[in-house]
Amino acid sequence: MAVNKKTNTMKAAVKFSTMVLKNLTVKYSHITKPDLEYNSGHSVMVEWTKELEDMFKEIVKQSGVTKINGLKKEVDGKLKSCQLKDKPGYATFKNALYSSDGVERFPDVFDKNGDRTIDDPWGGDVVNLSVRPKVWDISGTESISVYLNQVQIEEKNSGESFTFERIEKEVTFAQDAKKAAEQESESDDDDDLPF
Repeated sequence: MAVNKKTNTMKAAVKFSTMVLKNLTVKYSHITKPDLEYNSGHSVMVEWTKELEDMFKEIVKQSGVTKINGLKKEVDGKLKSCQLKDKPGYATFKNALYSSDGVERFPDVFDKNGDRTIDDPWGGDVVNLSVRPKVWDISGTESISVYLNQVQIEEKNSGESFTFERIEKEVTFAQDAKKAAEQESESDDDDDLPF
């Protein structure tokens, strides 16, 4: 439960709805498989923007909670946790639900047309994120976590997205395998074996 700062009384926990954040640049992601080193599930870290700052300020204002999880700042070449007042450089949005159920790849990734995709966002890609904030009270310490719901890849800048060209010739695997077997039986010479 959050505390009303003016009256110093307890108030009901704030319930936030899902929010959409647009045109965020990815620093890195754990979408292909969860972050097993820290056991934190799937995540996307994005570069800090004015939109993120405004969103977090509004969450703090509505909840009265100032501690925010997932904010990072680069210090001496390393990423360190920080708070809103420290002017973060990055925000991380996580989801551990799927990984705790044994799902390796985060399933809710979409292309810019809204279709599910097997592409993953990597550093430099531009994404839209569907997120949902939640206020936590753990052992008397309140904090805010903003959870990842969905990822939409708007622009791939991390490398080429590869798709196969349509093959016009019909492939007949059974016939090709039969020909290969016939050729092999005709030349049963052990001299050309590599071992």
